[in-house]
Amino acid sequence: MRIIYVIIKTLTLPGAMLHAFFEHLCCRTSKIIIDDERVVRFDEMMSHVDHDLAKRKGPSFDICFIPFFFNLVIGSMILMYGSVSIIYFGRLADIFGWVCLYLGIALLTNIFPQIEDVMMLKENYFLNNEKKISKVFVAPFYGIFWLGARLEKFSLTLVTSVAFAFVMPYILGLFVPAIYNAIK
Repeated sequence: MRIIYVIIKTLTLPGAMLHAFFEHLCCRTSKIIIDDERVVRFDEMMSHVDHDLAKRKGPSFDICFIPFFFNLVIGSMILMYGSVSIIYFGRLADIFGWVCLYLGIALLTNIFPQIEDVMMLKENYFLNNEKKISKVFVAPFYGIFWLGARLEKFSLTLVTSVAFAFVMPYILGLFVPAIYNAIK
């Protein structure tokens, strides 16, 4: 399984690098010690920054959420053009569309944090006996991160990203006429 994981991470290297950049940025801004800054290595830590676990709630949420959010938003925006051009309109000669399709899939394949970061998020927010409203806010994110980390462990995020690329034009088709009619 590890070989497939490394192959998928290598094929989607732009997304892996952007995820690692934001994870590194979160560690630096939270003053979390980074043990190993090498991002491109051929093991289960590829595309992740090897850092100490966050002891506080805010940094543990940031390390999971910020790389997720930016890869999701940037990947979706890039994928939008490639998906509509190549899949919906069938413009197979559109080189820029193919590049956007590849980059969008690469970014969306690498949105989820590592399972260790998700478990630290759980420990910081849910395993203490405090009754705080932050648990209600973090719970849906924890569920998404946990499921995504499991999918990524078995390299299934590539499958979900490609499936999203095929479905995205039809989802956009539902909203674009509504937006157009609202503007008129």
